[in-house]
Amino acid sequence: MNMNILVIGQGLAGVLVARALRRRGADVWVADTAETLNTASSIAAGIVNPITGKRYVKSWRFDEFFSIAKETYQKIEQEYGIVIWHEKPILRLLSSIEEANDWSARCAQKEYTGLLSECADPGAWPQLLHSGYRYGWIHQAARVDFAPLLHALRQESRSWGQWLAETVPYHQVESLLKTFDRIVFCEGHRAVGNPFFPDLPWQLAKGEACIVRIDHPLAAQIGEMLKKTMTLVPLGKGLFWCGATFEWNYPDENPAETQQQILLEHLREMLSVPFMVEKQLAAVRPTNKDRRPFLLNSPLNPAVWMLNGLGTKGALLAPGYAEQLCECITDNCLDNVQSGG
Repeated sequence: MNMNILVIGQGLAGVLVARALRRRGADVWVADTAETLNTASSIAAGIVNPITGKRYVKSWRFDEFFSIAKETYQKIEQEYGIVIWHEKPILRLLSSIEEANDWSARCAQKEYTGLLSECADPGAWPQLLHSGYRYGWIHQAARVDFAPLLHALRQESRSWGQWLAETVPYHQVESLLKTFDRIVFCEGHRAVGNPFFPDLPWQLAKGEACIVRIDHPLAAQIGEMLKKTMTLVPLGKGLFWCGATFEWNYPDENPAETQQQILLEHLREMLSVPFMVEKQLAAVRPTNKDRRPFLLNSPLNPAVWMLNGLGTKGALLAPGYAEQLCECITDNCLDNVQSGG
């Protein structure tokens, strides 16, 4: 059945939901404000990292979602003639013998085969770093370049004349449902005030990052990401994305000097060569207390849905969750898939 669907929000989740619905034959309109606004998707590096935390554990549902993400992004590359999927390893800095031993123990576990290895050749990175580190490799890692991805999928909606350049007020939803069969909210941190999804355990976090230029001849040649407390992602021509911080209480959404200084302190701990900040970045992440996404049907109106709360794992999780949401909507599945589902 040809359904008319409105997707509110055109960050990563929103553009992928709109694309997936169109591929299933739905007539999809989207609503969002100008692309120039800072959002979590617009400033993120798009890192896909299979390993998380100080204990080097596998990211939640990585085995299931990695193949879906890779296939989705590579199909988008083919369809739109863009390059967005950059599969590259992460060099993990190990600061002590204890960390190195923990890394070796994790590498020896069968379920981590192909994900982790001990590092015999760390490439060019050590020439930019302070001495004393040990190293490990994280494999099946990637970076998704969100900028061309978001631009291509947003432009498609514009080219079809199916873009509403506005933030839809919640009080208009009921009247809009006279035109649309379903409305899907993918509105980022604004969802904390959405009356159609009350009492969700939101725990928003402001994240800050920056773009730095490293002053060293080898910097432009480095292709691998670097991870310690912060992550450095090569962007080419000696530029690197550096981030990110977490701040639970914040006065506004702009870059804060205190948080930017934290980034610089961590950089100075790692880098032995000069660098300069080219751009400061900040946005609020739509996260929740259990760090699991929300894929929900509204308890107040069965025609209203939500995909949100992807947090720092959006690049990995968004393609798979977008497909799950579309299956529920087009197959008339009205069972809630709650946080963590």
